[in-house]
Amino acid sequence: MKRGALLRRWQMIATAALSALLVLALWYGLDRGATHPGLSALVLVLFAVNTVWLAGTAVTALMGMARDTDARDPSPRAVVAPALPVRLSEHDAARDEAPGPCAILWLTCGEDPAPLARRIGAMLTGLRQTGQDAGCRIFVLSDTRGADARAQEVAVLGPLAGQITYRNRTAPTGRKPGNLRDWLEQYGAGFETMLVLDADSTFSATRLAELRSQMACDPCLGLLQSAIRLRPAPSRFAGVQRLSGRLCGPVFARGLARLSGDAGNYWGHNALLRRAAFAQVCDLPPLPGRPPFGGPVLSHDFIEAAYLRRAGWAVQIVPDSRGSFEDAPDTIAAHLRRDRRWAQGNLQHLLLIAGPGLHPASRLHLLAGIQSYLSAPIWLALVLLTGSGAVHMTGAALWPLAGTMGLLMVPKLAGAASYGRAALWPRRRRVIWRSVGAELVLSTLLAPLGLIRRTGAVLSVLSGRDCGWVPAGTSGPRALVPGRAEVASGLAILLAVTLPQLLIGGGASMVAEGFDTAAPGSGAPDTASAVGWRSALVAALMVMPIVVPLLVAPRLTRWFDGPRPQRCAAAASGDPIAAYYDASTRRFLKLGGSGAALAIHRPLWAPGIADAEAAAAHVNTLVARAAEDALGRPPERVRDLGCGVGGTLLQLATRWPQAELSGLTLSAEQVRLAERHVAARGMASRIRVLRSDFGLPTTLPRADLVIAIESHVHADSAAGFLRSAHAHIASGGVLVIIDDMLAHPVSALDYRAARLVAAFRRGWRLGHVTPAQGLVAAAEGMGYRLLDQTDLSPMLRLNRWRDQALRLAGPMADTLGLARVPLFANMIGGNALTQAHRAGIMSYRLVVLREASSPAATRDVPDRQLTVDASGRTAA
Repeated sequence: MKRGALLRRWQMIATAALSALLVLALWYGLDRGATHPGLSALVLVLFAVNTVWLAGTAVTALMGMARDTDARDPSPRAVVAPALPVRLSEHDAARDEAPGPCAILWLTCGEDPAPLARRIGAMLTGLRQTGQDAGCRIFVLSDTRGADARAQEVAVLGPLAGQITYRNRTAPTGRKPGNLRDWLEQYGAGFETMLVLDADSTFSATRLAELRSQMACDPCLGLLQSAIRLRPAPSRFAGVQRLSGRLCGPVFARGLARLSGDAGNYWGHNALLRRAAFAQVCDLPPLPGRPPFGGPVLSHDFIEAAYLRRAGWAVQIVPDSRGSFEDAPDTIAAHLRRDRRWAQGNLQHLLLIAGPGLHPASRLHLLAGIQSYLSAPIWLALVLLTGSGAVHMTGAALWPLAGTMGLLMVPKLAGAASYGRAALWPRRRRVIWRSVGAELVLSTLLAPLGLIRRTGAVLSVLSGRDCGWVPAGTSGPRALVPGRAEVASGLAILLAVTLPQLLIGGGASMVAEGFDTAAPGSGAPDTASAVGWRSALVAALMVMPIVVPLLVAPRLTRWFDGPRPQRCAAAASGDPIAAYYDASTRRFLKLGGSGAALAIHRPLWAPGIADAEAAAAHVNTLVARAAEDALGRPPERVRDLGCGVGGTLLQLATRWPQAELSGLTLSAEQVRLAERHVAARGMASRIRVLRSDFGLPTTLPRADLVIAIESHVHADSAAGFLRSAHAHIASGGVLVIIDDMLAHPVSALDYRAARLVAAFRRGWRLGHVTPAQGLVAAAEGMGYRLLDQTDLSPMLRLNRWRDQALRLAGPMADTLGLARVPLFANMIGGNALTQAHRAGIMSYRLVVLREASSPAATRDVPDRQLTVDASGRTAA
């Protein structure tokens, strides 16, 4: 028996055994003498349905705890045996074939184009670095409506025009499936594979190369669905989703990959598809009848995967999520809008799950999606039936309740246990278990809101209400914002479980009073009434974990939608450099006396300078002089790459009152501080500070002066920085770099020098440290011309009291492994840099370069322009 089928059989046996055990425990816990037999049977059936789903999820997570051990083959075939009959000779021959042409498809419909442009830029860089640029082509398939929104997309994506194909459909019929179908008809014939991405998706070129190679090695593979990580986001709600995904996602993905084998699933994006295979199944006919059950298939991805498998193609889930990201909804309202559409789409699968020829695993995928929504009204019905007294329980009912809680905990505990060796370190172990506790508390608070909204969504679909299709980039109805509906539901649940108990108690009191006329004052009516109140109180306490979050839903929603604490938001940027500066900038401004000059670079003590503020400002003076000498005039437009809190921009704006200035920084904290200082000086109309990576495409106009003060070292290499800077410099413009550079070639470094440089890079989050000669050589090789090079090291002061203290604190922090903490990282890097300067290993240099009119940096970029074709589509 094939291993995937064998694992599915064992999973079904384990699931059935766990479910039967809990249902049997509930049967013993029922007070069957006091409960109507029909209600007893109903409760047992409802409980069994939901328990099967919970047990299946728990068993899947347990099966995913073991990591793959076959290092030679990272594909799911190292875990599950092939489920398709592939001839050995054919398979071996395919292994020698190179991957065919691949189309990278980003689909957008009203989303913000700026983040999309950054993701495309990162992909283009990755394709060049991995040597895939010749075999891959990027398409942006837009269904954005409205002239202004389309114009914004064209403007933002314009700088990428020579490297991508952009197409906007004037008649966006068929939603996302129709968009893909139109692409297949217009462009698909020239490609073997297609990587499908949503506008919020990110996919690394390295992962793409792995999936392309895997698909080229197996001619029967039709779809490879990569596991997906949630990208860090600023809101608490998004943070909770990411925490749950990081904790439970890896084990569940591995377990699902093992169980699915070659009959996996498709989640609509972050997947590599064989173009010819997908073309066979993508034309899904509308379902018979009227919406919500009839009409277009909303959750088309599950059906496409099922039909691919039915057509004989393998569909595999790749549990490795490295390099595969998407955004989580930032707000609860955005999540609810998406969830309402998913509820209707999954319930539509009731009409398709019994279709002919579907693989059993495909039917299980469809059933899991259906049950994920039906479970909410089932749980609510069980709460109302048991809490109201319609179904009576004994003390033994605590056992099935405990078992249900245990099943809910299994994926979380399995996820924590799967960290394995990382959990051996006490600090890491504490972090892991804190994460488990935080996820448990926060998900418990959110669960009642999801219970009510999913129940409402199911009832809405069953009553015939069609939600339609609301694109992710557009706003939804206000009714989906949690508030009054949750409060009303909480009060209704509370009344539903307490009022029957009070009525029962009141009826018993009346009966007792009628039969006790012969013995007035015996207290029987009061006793019966008291029993009713006690029963109502017990029922109310039982439902409090559900009712309390519902009653405070408006406040809870505002809290979850609010920003995360600053220390979390820094890490949420997903960039260690941004996190470092978010956490450190205010400290930099307070220490050393440079804060008055709004400088986070080091001061230069030129002759005649008496205070730290003037020393910090002297760097800007040197930049201004170099620019005026190089250009022969004041610059008209200035760009500061790594602008900090805007100190240099403000000083240069005062010196050049006619200039327009802009700055880029990765740090959200620096942007906030810079905007505050710019506004306080009345220069908001002349100075713009943006949070962006200077290595990504920009819509800002090119500048005749580009500055990089202690920022070029954050690029991956000197050549990489120079390529990035070229996108910001106007023809004939000037680039001024002031930074720490190696005083000698790398080959001349001895062991001690190499360790100091490594500590400097590690502490200050640097991408490279290059000799000055290497920077100049790389610049000249790209067409830049060296105008000036000055060693500023004599102006540094290396014997301050802080430097003496760092000689002790820096090495101690490095020995204790504290480089991840920004405060100690600054100590480690600062001490290493100071020691390297004292030893003559490093020098602090000013380099002035002029951009040539036809630089070699762009000679390999194809010359294609953004145009609008005759059909109204915009294409490159």
